[in-house]
Amino acid sequence: MKKVSQKVFIITALCLAVVMAAGTGICAAEKKAAEAKKIEIDATLEKDHPAIEEGLSCNDCHEIAYDADTSATQIWISGDYLKWKAGEGVMPQEKVWQRVVDIFKGKGMKRTFALATSFNNRPYTITGDFALDPEKKVIYGFHEKGTEKLLHIRHNPYVSMNWHEEFDDNFANVICLQVLGKAELYDGTAKEFDEGLRVYPYEYAAQARKITIEQWRAIVKKDMIMSKIPIDRVRLTEGALARSNYRTSQEWKRKK
Repeated sequence: MKKVSQKVFIITALCLAVVMAAGTGICAAEKKAAEAKKIEIDATLEKDHPAIEEGLSCNDCHEIAYDADTSATQIWISGDYLKWKAGEGVMPQEKVWQRVVDIFKGKGMKRTFALATSFNNRPYTITGDFALDPEKKVIYGFHEKGTEKLLHIRHNPYVSMNWHEEFDDNFANVICLQVLGKAELYDGTAKEFDEGLRVYPYEYAAQARKITIEQWRAIVKKDMIMSKIPIDRVRLTEGALARSNYRTSQEWKRKK
């Protein structure tokens, strides 16, 4: 009994040492972040900059100054660009949103998006079907448990999504949506899961598998995780808008 107790004591002491070391590392990282000065987005690494651990990026320690109004995209959306003066050719927010809804309507309020996540400063993309709730302005997706993207989202919930029609070298036919949001994950026991199922047209999957909608619903609730993505921003690029004297790049933002 005495030997067993000694082993338990040693193992416990080692575990405590690991936890304390991890805590020290976290505190050190927080201290570095607190001491780091604010930098511009185009800043370069100074010669006397401390060594950087793999996986860390500038914004892990620094506050980064970023003036979005001077970016090329913002100029396309609202600045002096081609025939438009600043502020001209900009669609009202409600019209931009209605166009987004119309694009989703083309396939039962569901579209196949490329979803981008990031973990340890390394990007990752997948494709998947996502459905839109046009009233709440929320996108829902259903994913198999244990996938890499879910691990990423749990550590960094900010995601970027993109959908576009196949480009045929005619800019007048371009249609593209870029979506930014903060994802939330729920399993089948959460009330939010049922909220997503009411929006997502999962009857297509039931028909493909030749099972009833009730059977497919049970499978989804048991085996899948739902992503709920309240939309923060949508950028719409559509060549045909020029025919209505609108810019071909438009933006909708959720009011804070």
